[in-house]
Amino acid sequence: MAEPDPNQSFENRPQPRDPEPGRIVTVVFGLVVIAIGVWFFADRTLGLNLPDVDWGSLWPLVLIAIGVWILIGAGRRNRA
Repeated sequence: MAEPDPNQSFENRPQPRDPEPGRIVTVVFGLVVIAIGVWFFADRTLGLNLPDVDWGSLWPLVLIAIGVWILIGAGRRNRA
């Protein structure tokens, strides 16, 4: 990897690119799936008294997440 030119201003230096553009989305999705799994495990297997969640009413969050994912992807394509 080439060293940056010390005489070049900071604003004009090339910025390192994200090697995997979808990595953040993948990590967040993975954490959400793990959190839901831990919730069910703690509730059903360990018998912890967790608050009841009406999972059927949470489906709009899936639509919101998909919309945010699309917007982030469109923003990244426009920067490239």
